[in-house]
Amino acid sequence: MSAASRSESESSVTVFVSHRVTPGSEDDFREWQERVTAVERTFPGFLGAELFDPVPGVQDDWTIMYEFDSTPHLEAWMNSPRRAELLAEAEEFKDFAVHRMASPFGAWIPAGEGGEPASWKTAMSVLVGLYPTVVILTVVLNDLWESAPLWSSLLVGNIASVALLTWVVMPTVTRVLGFWLAPRENARPHTDLIGTGVSLLFLGCVAALFAWLT
Repeated sequence: MSAASRSESESSVTVFVSHRVTPGSEDDFREWQERVTAVERTFPGFLGAELFDPVPGVQDDWTIMYEFDSTPHLEAWMNSPRRAELLAEAEEFKDFAVHRMASPFGAWIPAGEGGEPASWKTAMSVLVGLYPTVVILTVVLNDLWESAPLWSSLLVGNIASVALLTWVVMPTVTRVLGFWLAPRENARPHTDLIGTGVSLLFLGCVAALFAWLT
């Protein structure tokens, strides 16, 4: 089974399903999985699927990777009566596990009602929080601990920056940029342009301020 051709979605959701297949039932499993994928293609937001055979000594299960363009579209498929019917047709393949691919930024960028924000938005919002945090901590540590070895100052700086980003900085950034990271259905036009502009303007102003102060 080959991956369906698709245009990449910025906020797509990827799921891995692992099936334990009894030896001798491999052909039946392939045929059933092809029918599952054929039905998936009829659901809104379906981007593609691929079947991976077991690798002896490495991976005993058969693994299916499929992708939807948003969490609501994925949930529509996962909770659909048609999927339930297909699962009921294959009792011999009922032992399986479902794993969703986590957001690369974990709890820093929570998913909204429309699913995970676009990857370029999450990266930019992390940069908005990370850049000033790192610069401020570097300047403060250099002033307070001038004789510190590089390895120790970097360790302390990283511990402090991760803690600040997790519990102080990123909650503030995601709250301020929430209109852009997870826009509502009735969001005003040019929301993406406005949010991007605000982020770039903030970074430019902070960079100019640090250049002047240092």
